[in-house]
Amino acid sequence: MMKRFHGFTSRPIFLTAKCQSRGYSILELVAVMSILSLLAALAIPNFVRWIKLSRIDSVKTLLNSAASECLQEIRNGNDPNKVSPNSSIISNDNLQVYGYVTKSAQNTCSSFLVVPLKQDETFLYQLGFQISSAGDIVKIAIPASDSDSLSSCKNWAGVNCGITPEQQAIWDALAKIEKDKKTCNDEFYTWLQKPSSGSNNRWDDTTKSCTLETWAYKGSIQKDQAAVQSARAADLGAACAAKFKAKSSESPPFDGLFSDPDCGSTYFCSGKDLATDSLTAYSACKEEERVQKCTAALGNWKNTKANGKFEVAGCQAAWACNGTYYNTQTDFDKTTCACTWQDESYQNGTAEERYQCGETTSQVCGRYVFGRCVQWNSVSTPQYCTRTVPTYGTRKVCK
Repeated sequence: MMKRFHGFTSRPIFLTAKCQSRGYSILELVAVMSILSLLAALAIPNFVRWIKLSRIDSVKTLLNSAASECLQEIRNGNDPNKVSPNSSIISNDNLQVYGYVTKSAQNTCSSFLVVPLKQDETFLYQLGFQISSAGDIVKIAIPASDSDSLSSCKNWAGVNCGITPEQQAIWDALAKIEKDKKTCNDEFYTWLQKPSSGSNNRWDDTTKSCTLETWAYKGSIQKDQAAVQSARAADLGAACAAKFKAKSSESPPFDGLFSDPDCGSTYFCSGKDLATDSLTAYSACKEEERVQKCTAALGNWKNTKANGKFEVAGCQAAWACNGTYYNTQTDFDKTTCACTWQDESYQNGTAEERYQCGETTSQVCGRYVFGRCVQWNSVSTPQYCTRTVPTYGTRKVCK
């Protein structure tokens, strides 16, 4: 008996063999493959991009660790120009995993830079840091041609992502100042710890130069020369202080080593009591005097605007030609000021010249008798032509 349900007969459904074997059509397969290709085209570049950004982040971590170690080296008194991060922290071995290598010309703590391993890389970019001897860190980066990594570059270096030649020049100048400052102060404190007496220069932060005269007595910094003399007077006694003061007041000023059996020896530099028997201090004072004298003489010579050679005993020679200055005779000899001027003939144009180019002969009567010519004479008449010839002038030339 058949059962009915909502108007439909309940009966078994059988699939035919034709229905059971039906698959996808070629059109359907093409559509699916097109969609999958489109998804792959969108996903794969982003996947590669994420991988490279991840590598850059790993390199940033290595660089931060290297910078921390460099700061520790500086705190230990090492020169950042002479030390490099430990290879166990950052090296080509662990950088190459991320597609980077260190830049051989910039691998010290003062300037450390890593660059992409492949020269044709367009996404990975150069990045690193610079550290001054005072411990100031500047992160630097040079963006790649692919702008997709620009945000990562700026995240590392900020405004220093894509340094300009002007920025590089400023950093180089600052680095040189820091290096000069360290050298100056190291030399000063080495001198001070001997212990030394007298004056020596240390770094002047105002002028950014090693020109701050500092006085000391037996390794102890004093306020000025008078304080040094007072300290020495307290040490040696008033009688010795009076001798040294009298010596510094002589006219002409005493220059050289002054020795006293009771008070010891000290150098005077053009009447200036150096309060030390150090020949190095005396030589430094005389060199400073020489530089000041030469600088003043050279300035006065330049003010005259004279051409030729500047020559003062003890000073470096210089040459001038029409306001341009040269440090060598060779450079000066290339200028017009070093010439021996001589007259020289030269062609300055052309002109038309008339010249005899031939002649004609004609017969003329030489004597008449009763109106008849009884003597004929031959007469030559010159013919003239014109031609173009060069004209010459005279000029002064450098020989």
